[in-house]
Amino acid sequence: VHGQRRVHGEFFSFEMNSSVKLLVIGPQQSGKTAASNYLAGRTEVATMTYQPTVACRIVEFERDAPRNPKRPGQDRVLVELWDVSGDAKFDRCWPAIQKDAQGVILVYNADNSKHENEIESWINAFPRKLGMTSTQILCFAHHLGGAPIKNKTKPPKSLGNLAFFDTSIEEGSSTIFPAFDKFFNALMLQLYEKQEREEDKLLNDS
Repeated sequence: VHGQRRVHGEFFSFEMNSSVKLLVIGPQQSGKTAASNYLAGRTEVATMTYQPTVACRIVEFERDAPRNPKRPGQDRVLVELWDVSGDAKFDRCWPAIQKDAQGVILVYNADNSKHENEIESWINAFPRKLGMTSTQILCFAHHLGGAPIKNKTKPPKSLGNLAFFDTSIEEGSSTIFPAFDKFFNALMLQLYEKQEREEDKLLNDS
């Protein structure tokens, strides 16, 4: 997708973002695949038996992006969810998976105390290693039991001030979707600003 900017009476063409790559990370059996499928509108949201992801799987879906006043008409974006295995034996694949990632969704089982101990290592291995800002990170305290979420989970200290939401598939329309919408819109605005700075630099160097 291409766009144009007019500078001093001349038009300059630029490559515009038409897709967003998000990594879905977290411990094993936290609900990453089910949450990814739910966001993508896929029917295979949950299965009766646990089926671990091998290395990584990708699901895609289109969605409306927030309006960019400097890019009229750039309203649809392809979202790529890279559902990363929670098994560390695939860590040799991580550099390739991380390439060009623009955001991270961290999912952990809110009812498994052992998962809280793994959160910091996932933060260090992905968003922190990639130099991401807090706007680029979303955290799901995911509930797998199927029962309604009764009490809000206390955010682990390792998450600091990162965006944090209790979620479940059963209450996805009131938990997963609103959390993702807020995250996605803020992320896109940040990507717009980054693209603007990069274009300004190109123009100034030309």
